[in-house]
Amino acid sequence: MRVVWKRAFTLIELLVVVAIIGLLVSIAVPSLGRARASGKRAACASNLRQIGIAMRSYLGAANDRLPYASYMPSVSPAPLDGPDPIYIADVLANDTGHQENVFRCPNDISSYSDDPNKERLPPNVNKTYFETERSSYEYRDRLAGQTLEEYVARIRDRTGQVIAPSSVWIFRDFNNFHAPAGALGSRRYVYIDGHVTDFEN
Repeated sequence: MRVVWKRAFTLIELLVVVAIIGLLVSIAVPSLGRARASGKRAACASNLRQIGIAMRSYLGAANDRLPYASYMPSVSPAPLDGPDPIYIADVLANDTGHQENVFRCPNDISSYSDDPNKERLPPNVNKTYFETERSSYEYRDRLAGQTLEEYVARIRDRTGQVIAPSSVWIFRDFNNFHAPAGALGSRRYVYIDGHVTDFEN
């Protein structure tokens, strides 16, 4: 009778294989996390560019006057005097093709427990900005009712500072969605000429 021996892994070989797999996973997981974060930032930038294009379209039909809208419609109509808030998403609806998701940042999440600086006050506790304001992006309401040239001239007259129209941002993330405050890329801005950056000029 012939005995056939089957080769099997020893315990040491199994442990080495498990250790190598663990090492590869520990290297891959942070890379995947960074790639996911980068993808969300890119999606946010794309949204802001589309909003910038929509604003240019709006301005073309409004004699270059920037629109009026409430800063945080879920709380009050301010800075408007009327009784009802105006949502910027409604103002630009025709110019965005009624694509509401263009106003949603992928990192506008409802759970802020990991960062106390992101906690929202009543009546908006544990709600996203998109849920309450219908936009993850804050409209720079101080521009409302003016042309860009009038705004730049007003800044020059009040402060003596001469700024280029292309340096005026019109929307930004409502909060530091992409990184802690002060970190590179924590907040994204879109400017009147449509370019998107991480910092206000």
